Amino acid sequence: MFKPIPIKKITLFYTKCCAYIVVLCWCSLAHAEPIQLGMSTSLSGPNQLLGRAMYLGMNALFEEINQQGGIRGRMINLTVLDDGYEPDSVKVNTMQLIDQHKVIAIVGNAGTPTAAIAAPLANARGVVFYGAFTGADLLRKIPPDPYIFNFRASYRQEMELIVQDILERGISPYRIALFLQDDTLGQTGFDITKAVLEKSGFKHTDRLLVTYYPRNSLAIQSAIKAMIQATPKPEAIIIVGAYQPAAQFIRFSHRIFPNARFYNLSFSAASLLADALPGIHGRIYMTQVVPPAETGSEEQDFIWREGYLAAQVLVKALQSIPGEISGDTLKQALEALGSVNLEGFGTVTLNPGDHQASDHVWLTHLDKTRQWNSVKTTGENN
Repeated sequence: MFKPIPIKKITLFYTKCCAYIVVLCWCSLAHAEPIQLGMSTSLSGPNQLLGRAMYLGMNALFEEINQQGGIRGRMINLTVLDDGYEPDSVKVNTMQLIDQHKVIAIVGNAGTPTAAIAAPLANARGVVFYGAFTGADLLRKIPPDPYIFNFRASYRQEMELIVQDILERGISPYRIALFLQDDTLGQTGFDITKAVLEKSGFKHTDRLLVTYYPRNSLAIQSAIKAMIQATPKPEAIIIVGAYQPAAQFIRFSHRIFPNARFYNLSFSAASLLADALPGIHGRIYMTQVVPPAETGSEEQDFIWREGYLAAQVLVKALQSIPGEISGDTLKQALEALGSVNLEGFGTVTLNPGDHQASDHVWLTHLDKTRQWNSVKTTGENN
């Protein structure tokens, strides 16, 4: 004859089963494979602070997400390798990240000459190349390369704002000079400046004074000598290079050319450039792809905040993936992201035909308190 099971035993059995399931789920999450991301950037050499700031900004956001349980229980692991801002090193690092660390994305690399090597390698292997610290056109093809995505606005958009400001101040294009890094970054800067000036109606870009310095060096003497000998003397000097040679150039030339304004692309690193120019201000400008921090903000560094904001967009894409997380599903998630509003920044948009999230650019001016203040903006919601 069937004997009914006491309700207490049923309750105890049910409780034990639930506890067992919870333990199993916890163990499963605890041993879930992390989401592997990689970065090859400058952690040594003259540009090491650029790479470190980008890494620290992105990783700060990833650590916040991990403390909240990760992406459905999977932690985000960011492996960073030092390339010293040298193309040969970035090639080795990129293959190591893909083949040994099995990354699904390479994120936040610093520099145009290094991106020229790393991005095609990642794209060919189906690994997302995202959020590099460069505005170069080589990452912004139309139609876009399948696995290459950008967070920041382009150098072309930055240069358009610089040239607009120069011309609005009544400075003749014949009095524009360029101080460029002698590699793909500098060539990109020259090509874009030339195109923007021609678009504005200036047809004599062959008469621009163009000077160079070698990458990873402070050899600025020949550039200054060329500008001293130039006729007419420059009144607007566009600088496309790293912060140390840019600072060295400005320190030597700001008194030689007392009427000249110095315009820097964002790669020159605003916080680092300001620190390297004690007592010099007033004629120093720089385009930014993130807005100046609010007064008293703990995160004054533009590059750190760019990394943090770029990581937010990447995480939103990762969180939207319903199943397996891979290079392919991340690519699809980024293309499906659409428009997203980032607090304190504005709207970013990604879709299959546009792999650049932001079009926002700020032209900033270094004041006597060592702060960068916005004087002109472009892009939606600026």
